[in-house]
Amino acid sequence: MDITKEIERQTQELQKKLELLRDNNLQELVAKKASLESQLADVEAEIANACKRLGISSTAGVAAPARAEKRTRMSGEVIRAKIVEVLKATPQGISQIDIAKKTGVSYASVINFLKDNQSLIRTQGDRKSKLVFLK
Repeated sequence: MDITKEIERQTQELQKKLELLRDNNLQELVAKKASLESQLADVEAEIANACKRLGISSTAGVAAPARAEKRTRMSGEVIRAKIVEVLKATPQGISQIDIAKKTGVSYASVINFLKDNQSLIRTQGDRKSKLVFLK
């Protein structure tokens, strides 16, 4: 490729970028954002005042905020005790999903426990009709 053509191409690319920079309205967008945030704060204050006058919670109808506290985790011993307790209480067998519901242990944890403790349990059936028993 000819060097002069390459230089021309690069010059044109740089000129296009320079035009984009000149037309950039970033400062205007930042100012608009600040204005809209201010308007939002005013509307939230009006909602809070209206709710206060009506005697209702200002969070009614608003999505609940994310939980700030950490999720608690169960130890392996607790999971084991809960699952064994449920299996003892149901000698006719129980499905994996019902074990999860009755124990409060996540379904994935139930599956992992059952895989890791094959010597403790026996299963009957396939897939959705699978029942778990205590040996």
